[in-house]
Amino acid sequence: MTLARRLSTPSLIATVRAALPDGAVAVAHFESLVGIVDDLGSCVLALSGGIDSSFLFAVASRLLGPRCLAVTGDSLAVPAWDRADARDAGAAAELYGASWRVVATRELDDPRYAQNPRSRCFFCKSEVYGVLDTIARSEGYAWVVDGTNANDVEASDRPGMAAGRALGVRSPLAEAGVTKSDVRALAQALGLRDWDRPSSACLSSRIPFGARITPERLRRVESAELGVRALGYTQVRVRDFGDRARVEVEAAQMSHLLANSQPVDATLQAAGFASWSAATYVGTGAGDIGGTDL
Repeated sequence: MTLARRLSTPSLIATVRAALPDGAVAVAHFESLVGIVDDLGSCVLALSGGIDSSFLFAVASRLLGPRCLAVTGDSLAVPAWDRADARDAGAAAELYGASWRVVATRELDDPRYAQNPRSRCFFCKSEVYGVLDTIARSEGYAWVVDGTNANDVEASDRPGMAAGRALGVRSPLAEAGVTKSDVRALAQALGLRDWDRPSSACLSSRIPFGARITPERLRRVESAELGVRALGYTQVRVRDFGDRARVEVEAAQMSHLLANSQPVDATLQAAGFASWSAATYVGTGAGDIGGTDL
């Protein structure tokens, strides 16, 4: 494999500035970001497969090259599409000498996680970041970093971020003031082909708080969402209420969903649900999935 030439901070900033002539705020945030990443020296990066961590990996790989290792957790809670996106991000970053690997995580073996309390994400991230911290210490990387952005830190209830703070995990996007909209604009400027991919979340977020998380439920949700996605819906959540599912799509696709319910019926039944209702996707996740069905 022929490696691409790693980019200096000035050349990387020049690339983004040229692509975003009217994006002064995003460019300023990006300038701060590349300075932070360059100063890391080396890092282990938590790569979920979402656009935030994929974008951060694209930046870090260009600046740090072989001093950047991205790690994706091998867990049933990680959706198949996120695993595929992480694999693509890893292949692209390897052109700059960075590395990517998949490691097993065992959060489902932790009864505190499996019981699905509101603090579930704390136990998940403690497991994932703990694994990454061990890798960093044993292999000589200076920092563990994640893709938390500036909007994320404004949320009032983010137990996963508390786990990161406890382990000294850094969040370069948040430190630089990079917002979600910045991430998409900057990812497009850097040429990431799927800069506008739908937001994603772990499959455990489809299960209401207090309902036990099991491998079977996670596989059923993933199978159902893969099937509904294959019908042409861009943003999909299948919420698991036992035998009943709630299928959420964006408002613009709701009328199509309701008018074409037969293939959805077949998909949900094949996945193991007895019945389903429809609702508009509004971005609520992490198990707090109340709402009005149609």
